[in-house]
Amino acid sequence: MAHRRRLLLVTILSLAALLGVIAYAYWRAQSNPNTLWTVVQSCVAQEQAGGLLTGSCVAVDRRDRVAILRSIEGREQFLLVPTDRVTGIEDPHILDPSAPNYWALAWAAADRYLPPLVTKDRTRIGLAINSQFGRSQNQLHIHISCIRPSAARILDERQHDIGTTWSAPVITLGGHGYRALRIEGRDLAGANPFRLLTRVPDASQHMGAHTLVLVGASWDHGKQSGYYLLDDVAHDGGDEVDRGHGEALLDEDCSGEGTSGD
Repeated sequence: MAHRRRLLLVTILSLAALLGVIAYAYWRAQSNPNTLWTVVQSCVAQEQAGGLLTGSCVAVDRRDRVAILRSIEGREQFLLVPTDRVTGIEDPHILDPSAPNYWALAWAAADRYLPPLVTKDRTRIGLAINSQFGRSQNQLHIHISCIRPSAARILDERQHDIGTTWSAPVITLGGHGYRALRIEGRDLAGANPFRLLTRVPDASQHMGAHTLVLVGASWDHGKQSGYYLLDDVAHDGGDEVDRGHGEALLDEDCSGEGTSGD
């Protein structure tokens, strides 16, 4: 009897996973902002059942309460998604002392799941979170992929203009002005990009309008390693509408100049 119940449970979870994958693949067409949350819960259910993860589910981390999903967009893009309900960059939870450093976890996932030809050169790696106005899903997710080569070139050319305090938004990337910050060190053990964003004037009161992009960096002919943290703010400038869509700086195929959605 116990065996039959377990078999039934596995069957139900497998069906739920399949439905989750289908829903994920069509989230745009259905315009359902909660589809990603449904998919993540399917991944958690599979992991708890002790079965192999299927569909878009790559990994579930019980300790830090995050899941890694393979994105439906691009050949080389993953998503880090909390397994708790966290709506996005505007959610107060991300600044709570109990919250994990989602960016550090996303960088570790990039190092694990992106191709070795990418991960051996940190300057090719890019992470992004879109603003509240530049996303389709109301569950926090950090995009894990490659940075566009054109953006990487500009950052390298402007490296001497980027210091350890926020610059004015003077670096134009993807047609929008970004402020930039240098983070030194090979990992993010002492730096949480969400907390660094609060150092921008008024950002803590309007977190939802911001988009962040984290790019691997290297200086002094490879002797020093770190990151560039980029910030843009969604706005309507009359002729220009900026939705705070930092994901557009990513090359989701890791093979050239990509185009992005959310």
